[in-house]
Formats: sequence, structure tokens, C-alpha cells
Amino acid sequence: MQDSIPDFRTFDDFREYALWYLHDIGLTVPEILGNEFKVVHAAAPCAEIEFGDWAGRPKWRSPEDFPAGEWNSRNAVQILANLGNIQGDTEFGSNELQVGLWESAPSDYDRKVLLSVMNEEFRHGWQMAHFELETIGSEEGRVAARSLLERRAGEQGNERLLGAFNQQIHNWIGMYCFLEFMDRDGGSQLNLLQHSSVESLAQSISFMLREEHRHLRSGEQGFERMLDGGRLPVQILQKFVNLYAPLGYDLHGGERSTNALIYYRLGLKGYYPSSDNYLAGPASAVIDPELFADLRRREQERAAYGYRFLDLNLDGAAQDINKELLNSITVTFYRRSLLKHFERFNKIIRERYPQGTPELVLPSLRFNRQEPSIYANERYDIFGKPIETEADYRSYLRHNLPSAADEPVLAEVFARKDWIAPPRQDIWAKAEVTKSGDRITYATRFGDRKPSRYTMSVAKALAQKAAAGAAAKAVGGATGTAAATAAAPAKGGASTASTPPAETPLWQFMDDATE
Repeated sequence: MQDSIPDFRTFDDFREYALWYLHDIGLTVPEILGNEFKVVHAAAPCAEIEFGDWAGRPKWRSPEDFPAGEWNSRNAVQILANLGNIQGDTEFGSNELQVGLWESAPSDYDRKVLLSVMNEEFRHGWQMAHFELETIGSEEGRVAARSLLERRAGEQGNERLLGAFNQQIHNWIGMYCFLEFMDRDGGSQLNLLQHSSVESLAQSISFMLREEHRHLRSGEQGFERMLDGGRLPVQILQKFVNLYAPLGYDLHGGERSTNALIYYRLGLKGYYPSSDNYLAGPASAVIDPELFADLRRREQERAAYGYRFLDLNLDGAAQDINKELLNSITVTFYRRSLLKHFERFNKIIRERYPQGTPELVLPSLRFNRQEPSIYANERYDIFGKPIETEADYRSYLRHNLPSAADEPVLAEVFARKDWIAPPRQDIWAKAEVTKSGDRITYATRFGDRKPSRYTMSVAKALAQKAAAGAAAKAVGGATGTAAATAAAPAKGGASTASTPPAETPLWQFMDDATE
């Protein structure tokens, strides 16, 4: 074993570490290892900063351009490193949740959806790591990029950053709910970030949105196909909706958020982009009616809710609201798009199911919310009606969320190949979405020709080395130079039997494979 931990400083290091990651989580099918992963920058919607304190100035290209100062005790580099970390974390977390679904896929088309989504989610995480390492380039960026490959969905003490990406997916209802609700939130965030004040981030997101569009349609199409099959009990599907919709709402952040204000001031995230010219219209028109009423009530009942709901500026135009409420607008657009989908889903129910079958309900923004939502620790049903006691609320959740009691019924449904209808359109028929003018770098195919230098998590290797050093110091003996690391040597270090020759780095073999 080596006593040196390899440097992790460049995107080439990340590429090789990514190969270890794919093997570690079990994504080693040829369709993934042989897929081409690349960094793509497309034209941003605007060359200038579009909103915030630096509106009208050229977008920032490097940390030297970032403004000086601190916002909530964080400088611009730290804020951007954290933003990229969160976005990238969702991409890799998605894959980890979906990795066990291959064998249970209802059809070859569903496998195609799964494989396509996984490849693109991995590439999106790849793109965010490039942003961390090549644009941010700070120690914060390097740690963030490395951690993208070290956290694991649902692993206690090492879980993914956002709750929705630790919610295990056990079947294909969960898969299509994830695409419909979680990926649609991803679309919300990407729509905001493509207008970012950082040039490389805006260019990265502009291309990611082209790919994300197919993910969103896959979720919607999955619901249509499950209902068109006519065999899945709508009451059980409703339970999955009740689970995933609040997770999607939570991903938008707190309805009032200081981060939203900071992102706006720095030109990173602003008003949700829409073809509707809503900024001059009333704020009440772009905030969900229940949410608007609840914000208004909290503002009026200051003794009960305190400073958090002062000065919301809800009476005027949308463009004049307190910018800490921007998440409220974004989650409203998100829910409104889902409501349109549910109209179509319920039309299929009326056509394919017996008369009297209950239609699907998109839960209220109030239902089953977690921190930092204003509704966290409050009790409502899916219609937004209050539930009086904690005992009644817990009973309501037990009866209205997926449970073991549903499994026998689902087993019978899944046993039939026709439980989900074939697609009316192959969303993934067009494999490539790049356009002329896109800047492509780091095109990589892993293949099976060379193993990674990395054989375990660098974080664990560092922790083991520190523990061994501490133990050696405690006994007054060795200095810890024999500490186990199991990770590969740094460039120029000694090789093990599984290490590629030092004179031919693995990433060069990857590049050769793309020629």
C-alpha cells in the first residue's frame, strides 16, 4: 500500500477518479463505459450580466473578475463553489438512486430511457466538476469536485446534500415519478442558471438544458404510459405522487430565502424566465394562491412569525417584491406546469379506467414539507386543509404514502408485461443534441482497456492515513508513513500491479479512444 495520497487538482485527475466511481457504484455496463462523456459549452443567452448589482457589465470569466466582499460571511468564490457542488451532487445522486432498476425494466424502451438518463446525468455532473476545477480553481472548488464522487445517496453520514436524492427508488413507478418531479425541478434550476453572471456556468447550463428537456418529457411520458396501460391502481399511483411532489417542492428551497437574495444580487439566479411578461403585473399573479395567502398572513401576524416575514412587498408588482421571495415564484411556475400535466393524466384515467375511478391530485404546496420551507413542521392534507393533531397527521401519512401493504398488489401488476403501455414516440431517437458552434473539450470514453489509479475514496484514504498517524503518535512509535491509503500514487509515484504505467496517464488512453 502507498503512503502518499494522489493530488486531486485538475480535471484530468477528476476524469480518472470518475472511472473509479463508476466501478464503485456498479455502473460498469459497456453502454456506459463506452459512452462518450465530454464538456460542452454552448452560447449563453446574453453576454452581459442580466440582473443584480452588476447588471449590464460583461459576464465574469474567472475568479479575478468576481466582486470583492462577503455575503452571509461567504465570498463569491465560496458561494459559487457551493452552488456548483449542489448542482453536481444532484446529478451523481440521481444515478445512484437508479442503478438497481436495469433488470426490472418493463421493456427495452424503458432500459433505453434509464441508460440515456444515466449517461446524461453523469455528464452533467462531469460538467459541474469541470466548472469547479477549471473556472473556480480554488481549494473550495477542488474539494467540491472530489466530494461529488465520494458522497453516496442514502448512505448515513455520507449522504447526498438534498433529501430527495437520498430517497431510494425501488421500482419503475418511483423512476418515472423521479423524472417527473425531481428532474422537473432540475429544469427549473437550469432555466435560472443559464442566465448566470458567470460566463462558463451560463454556457454549461445552456447545453445541459437541451439534454434535460428529454428527461422531463420522459417523466411525463412515463405517467402517460403507466395510466394508458390501465392496470396500475390509481390509488397506489396517488401515494407515489404524494411522496415525490413535496420532495420536488422542497428542492426549490425556502419560500423566503436569504440565499435567493444573495444569488439575485450576484446575478446568479433571478426571476423565473417566462415568455409571459409578468414582472410588471401583480405579485399575486405569480405566487401560488395558497402560498400568497400564507405569506400575507405571516406578514400580518408579526408577533407569531417574527422578522422572517417583514417587508415582503406583496402589494405591488412582481418586479418589486422582496427578492428573498424569488423561490416562491419559481416553485409556482413549477407547480403550474405539473397541473397541466395532471389534466392530461386525468383525461387518460377517464378514458382507460372504469367510471368512478378517482382522478390524480397534485398535492398542495403545504403538504408534507421539510426545512427550509415555511410549511415545515405544519400539518396539512394533500388538499391543503389543516390536520388538527399530530396523531391524526401521522395516521394520514401512513395511509397516503407508499407502504409495504402496497407491495403484493404491485407485484401482481409488475408481473404483467403490459402493465405499462408502449411509447407513442421514442423521445430518445435523436442521440446527439450538440450544435455547430458548441465548444467541446475533454471528450472521453473509459472503455475497459485500463483500470483507474484510484482504488478507493480519497476522502477515506485521507481519513485512514490520519487515523494511522494519530495511532502511531499515540504509541510514540512510527510517524505514520506506513499508513494504508489504498488510493493510487500521485503523478510520478510508484506503481502497483493495477496502476497504469506512469509515463502513459489513463486520461491519454481515454482521449485516444475518442479519435
